[in-house]
Amino acid sequence: MNTNLTSQSVPGAGQPPAREYENKRQLAARLGVSVRTVDNLLTRGLPHIKLTRRLLRFPRAAVDEWLAERQVRRA
Repeated sequence: MNTNLTSQSVPGAGQPPAREYENKRQLAARLGVSVRTVDNLLTRGLPHIKLTRRLLRFPRAAVDEWLAERQVRRA
């Protein structure tokens, strides 16, 4: 029995996996805001991981959830 998976049997195969973490510049580009806006969001509690004194990474799922909680809903 052949247990090798081909790109036809796996959805999304052959495509690079989505990154779980983004740097500040990548996050700003994805959100369509400036890096300075990301800095301002950090002061408001934007989820991040501090790897070193100056190196931050932003987990995509946590950032998306944090933003969804703050979404303004109009009546």
